[in-house]
Amino acid sequence: MKPTFILGLSALALAATASADVTINVTGATAFRSAALTSIKAKFAAGGSYKYAHDQASGSLTSSTYSIFIGTFPGISGTTTMRCCFTGSVEGIRALALAPASDPSPPKYLPASVATTAAAASGGETASVATSGATTADSDIAFSDVTAASTPYASSASSFTTDAVGVIVFTMMTNEGSTITNVTSQQYRSLLTQGYQPKSLFTGVASDTSNVFAVGRNDASGTRTTVLAEIGYGITTSVNQYFTNTTSGNTITQLKLCDTSATYASTVWGQNIAGNGGYVSGSGVKTAFGLTSNSTQVVDETGAESFAAAPISLITWLGVSDAGSAKTAGGVLCAYNGVSLDLAGTSNALSTADKAKIANGSYTAWGYERMFRKNSASTDVQTAYTGIKTAVPANIGSAGLPITDLAVGRSTDGGNVAPIN
Repeated sequence: MKPTFILGLSALALAATASADVTINVTGATAFRSAALTSIKAKFAAGGSYKYAHDQASGSLTSSTYSIFIGTFPGISGTTTMRCCFTGSVEGIRALALAPASDPSPPKYLPASVATTAAAASGGETASVATSGATTADSDIAFSDVTAASTPYASSASSFTTDAVGVIVFTMMTNEGSTITNVTSQQYRSLLTQGYQPKSLFTGVASDTSNVFAVGRNDASGTRTTVLAEIGYGITTSVNQYFTNTTSGNTITQLKLCDTSATYASTVWGQNIAGNGGYVSGSGVKTAFGLTSNSTQVVDETGAESFAAAPISLITWLGVSDAGSAKTAGGVLCAYNGVSLDLAGTSNALSTADKAKIANGSYTAWGYERMFRKNSASTDVQTAYTGIKTAVPANIGSAGLPITDLAVGRSTDGGNVAPIN
């Protein structure tokens, strides 16, 4: 009888293990979060019953920084809780490389209790949840617009499994009311070096004497890393960028040089100096570019006036998802090195002509979107990683296009674009 009893206990233990619940934490690129979240949601929908919650208004999951999914993920037994916190590409790689206690700004993840909607086959949504209960935890999967080699955590690359899952596309933009139509890589290098340049540099018209100012992201951003590599500026070279400090209605009333406060700091490369910071995500940038700047005062990092109120223009780079939102609000797309995107129609998605320019090499403002996980990841994390990876091409949306659409490629971030042999 004893052997039978022991065997019965072993079977129960195996059954419990097989149905054990799992929590998986996902972080990384803000410019790709729409595609990432759409892919994750599609996998849970394929699994059956699930619910989800996020920090944005109802129906705006893909704009969320914090989100959580609870339900059945294909290939994983029991209940899977997948928590997402999108902080930036470089920060995502850092979150895998470092334990939360060693990470100067680790991602935080929502507790399961915020998802209050009953599970349903179609998915139950809880919107606008409070994020005050989010806590740090080990991250399992990260999305990044750049390779680990383009970050301070290159030495950890050998401990990661990495796959390119798509092409993420960026565009130059100027704000509402501006007449700038094209920006070259040389012009943008000059703009970042000083932080401002006369408008005549971009238009070729001597009478365009108003100033143009650089607005952008902090150094945890894959968008920033990609653009600095693309234009040949150097990913660790400091920049001079501004942010919208005060607004009134649809007008920017004051522009401020990025200070060293936590809100705009650049800390990844140890260069937290005035001007070198920027916005933490594309959401803040896209809002600024839907505003006019017909009478805008410009101040330095201390608040002292640099330029009295006057007409100015802004220039930035945005991922096409955020650029589409900015365009809807009044922002103006600019050609890059003479080649422009359409982001056609009310959907603001890449047009067929846009995709052809990217796929065949005439438009080069893009990078590979990558997924990362630790080589030591559990079987469940590996299953989730593979499931999301295979879902991305069908759910990439306006962020970019599948790698299989490309007739060209590049070997490094910002590297030469050439036909694939």
